Amino acid sequence: MKICKIVLALSLLMASSHVSPQSHQRLFAIVVDPAVSENCGASIDAYARSIRADGLETLIIVDKWHVPDSIRVQLQQLYLNNHLEGAVFIGDIPVPMIRDAQHLTTAFKMDQRRPWDQSSIPSDRFYDDFDLQFEYLKQDSLQPLLHYYSLSPKGAQTVKSEIYTARIKPPKYEGKSRFDLISTFLEKAVREKASARRISQITYFAGNGYHSNSLAARIDERFSLTNQFSVLTNGKGKLNYIDHTYDEFIKGRLMAELEREDLDLAILHHHGAEDTQYLNASPYSIMADKWLEMARKFFRSKIRSAKDTTASKQYYIEKYNVPESWVNNAFDPAVMLKDSLADAAMDIHIDDLKNFTPAARFIMLDACFNGSFHLEDYISGHYIFNPGHTVVVKANSVNTLQDIWSNQLIGLLELGVSVGNWAKEQFTLESHLIGDPTYMYAASREGGDKLNFAMAHKKDDTGYWKKLLKDKHPEVRALAMKRLAAKGAISPEQLFSIQRSDSSPTARLMAYRLIKKSEDNLAISSILAGLRDDYELLNRFAAIDASENQSPQLLDELIGMWIAPGTSQRVSYQVKGAVELYEKEAALAAYDKALEGKQGIWYDERRAERGNFERILISKESDMKGLLDPATETRNNRFTITALRNSQQAAYLDTLFRFMRESHDQTLRQLLAEALGWYTQSWRKQEIIDFCKSQIEVEKDDLVKRELQRTLRRLTD
Repeated sequence: MKICKIVLALSLLMASSHVSPQSHQRLFAIVVDPAVSENCGASIDAYARSIRADGLETLIIVDKWHVPDSIRVQLQQLYLNNHLEGAVFIGDIPVPMIRDAQHLTTAFKMDQRRPWDQSSIPSDRFYDDFDLQFEYLKQDSLQPLLHYYSLSPKGAQTVKSEIYTARIKPPKYEGKSRFDLISTFLEKAVREKASARRISQITYFAGNGYHSNSLAARIDERFSLTNQFSVLTNGKGKLNYIDHTYDEFIKGRLMAELEREDLDLAILHHHGAEDTQYLNASPYSIMADKWLEMARKFFRSKIRSAKDTTASKQYYIEKYNVPESWVNNAFDPAVMLKDSLADAAMDIHIDDLKNFTPAARFIMLDACFNGSFHLEDYISGHYIFNPGHTVVVKANSVNTLQDIWSNQLIGLLELGVSVGNWAKEQFTLESHLIGDPTYMYAASREGGDKLNFAMAHKKDDTGYWKKLLKDKHPEVRALAMKRLAAKGAISPEQLFSIQRSDSSPTARLMAYRLIKKSEDNLAISSILAGLRDDYELLNRFAAIDASENQSPQLLDELIGMWIAPGTSQRVSYQVKGAVELYEKEAALAAYDKALEGKQGIWYDERRAERGNFERILISKESDMKGLLDPATETRNNRFTITALRNSQQAAYLDTLFRFMRESHDQTLRQLLAEALGWYTQSWRKQEIIDFCKSQIEVEKDDLVKRELQRTLRRLTD
């Protein structure tokens, strides 16, 4: 780990603590605001004792500075000198709002010209990843807990947290003080930690639109989860699946399932907002009257939301031949109430959680914005501040990508690994734990506590991890691969052998993810093997990586998968996006070649789609040519450049380099410098590195130069 030299007076550390730090093998920090310390002292002490019972010494730090930097310095020193493993922030602890770091998230790409509280990422990676460096910008004038920072190009450009962190911050509850809520939660955490519950009952849920509603993705997720948990492999546990299509309104079923007293773990895949879990779409029905009523409701909703309701009504009547009788009652109070209740029944809202008592000790909310802990009220907080059994939730403070490996290494939880040590392996800038990160399920086999200790304190012991490469538990083998790869103690060739031969789908996926995906031949071979694997998620990631790599060697395979009738929805979606990034002539030639000799309705339809494919390729080519045309509007060039963060289109790099050298629009040049930093997997990455190095030498604009330096660090980190 690369640590900057930081000087901290020991007396300052002692003055902030209730317990003197000694050289313990393992340490956990409890950071509290002064008011919480004063009003919740007994429950905090009880919580600290429960953590010590698990073998972690505790240090209670009262935040007397109210600035993130001071807390970070303390945690960093404790990590360096006292074997700090993790920390929890209780109450109103300052929230770092990170800017210029969207590449550290999975999906967040908001224009930073928008209000700072919306275009910054609330992130505790500031506190737990010490390789990242930040430059202080300002404190929010209206929300004093928020402190804005810019990610410095001098530090790391990838997330690799040294410790784990979590938030215990109450959401808004009428008639309850935050001190009562915190004390009650800590008392619950103490009770649940003492119960030593083993994992045997697991539920996963799929909301509307997630992963393109792919049944293959859901089937393979069940297969992989069964493989990741030995209790399921051995038939001694139960894995339930709930799909949003089961009921007209799935909310009641899902909430009842989450309240099951014997439920241990829940994984919820759906879309989300700060105050909503989006579950349903328009319900499927075979009854004509249901479809007609849904159509009427749709048009009523459109008319109500229009600025000119009269004109809107007339538009839908004429455009869609809607009978006037369908929408005449759009503003009838009784009809509006009925429509409103139907809308509310589709999803879980904060009001639905006021008397909710979830039982699963750990719940993953794999959704956007459900973990927005910087707000006064937020969904995930309501999952722990209640009389139920849930003590920790994983959620996201901003939006998140669907195509991520959210279940990575989750089977370690049955081996006595704490939720914090597990989550640390998955952290991105937006992902957070809400609740008690030290919570552990009872180990399903002997020696589970040793693995939990090793994850935090034996990261560099390559001998230890090499032994675990042969462990019978696939999650342990996957973890061992990850540890060895981080130390350069396992070769890409060894990983490729595992990718092609291991019987566990998640072990194969881990091996695949650890192989360096750059311009070398092994990377291409690994992607091709991934595209041909029978595990849907590995297929999907290989398609995504192929889209980012864009090597000519991948084009025929991608086109073949795109036109194949058996390719699953989400993989097909990714493959389609990939082939649209290639140079026009090469892509069309590969398309024609793939259809040669193929007969039948399916392939005739694909031939009919060739014209649309060609139009898309021509449009992308035109956008790139427009960058060098003085007549092109700035806003169009801005869109073309910012779109590169998603596409990483490599076919027109020479055009991009020329634009960077010749353009006089410094704002667009800065945006392009930033966009080039997303080409981390490109087969032409070395060309971009060389270009950035040479451009930095001659660059006169300070902002563009700074962005080029950040991009260079990202491409070489």
